[in-house]
Amino acid sequence: MSKTARIESKTARIECFSEERRKKENKFSIGRLGLAVVIGGVGAALYAIRPKDPVFEVLSIHVKGVKLNLNTDTLIPLAFLDVELSISIKITNPNLMPIEHKSTVMCIYYKGSLLGQAQVPEGGQGGNCSKVLEVPTKIDGVEVTQHIKDLVKDVSRREMDLKSVVNIKGSAWLWKLGHKFEVVVESEIKVDPISLDVIQQENRVHLEL
Repeated sequence: MSKTARIESKTARIECFSEERRKKENKFSIGRLGLAVVIGGVGAALYAIRPKDPVFEVLSIHVKGVKLNLNTDTLIPLAFLDVELSISIKITNPNLMPIEHKSTVMCIYYKGSLLGQAQVPEGGQGGNCSKVLEVPTKIDGVEVTQHIKDLVKDVSRREMDLKSVVNIKGSAWLWKLGHKFEVVVESEIKVDPISLDVIQQENRVHLEL
């Protein structure tokens, strides 16, 4: 074989090797791109189904009874208050998986003083649905002598300000991944103690981080 033929043969082998190398590199690049697409798709899917906080909304407040009782048989007159009301809270679960919440209490206040508490039982609900949680409260004969002047004034002008606060804790689970939430629902209620009409109400719902 002549020297020229040997050079041409060697050049052909080099070109063939370079072509095979380019093909392998292209396959490797395509494989990496495909892997990146798969990982990105899985990440997007996990982000879409990640546990989210439920949405709480106060639908209505019904005052069923307000009664002020005065005891004048003592040297210092004593005042006792009966209150009965119910609050409807709508809970919307945006998750695919169910959520659950622990038992808690709803507190009722007048002029910053705690009148009483109502038990809120534990519960749960399925994914992508809403339900209404009814929280009834009945307070009998709580002493409010320190507020007797304010109460008498409220009855005469037919406006009484009450406040309810409930702290709801719960969690949503995705396999072994748990997402805890804590929500505080506050309601400022202005009620006519004679007709029991709710004159005005302001509701605030905020998440505790």
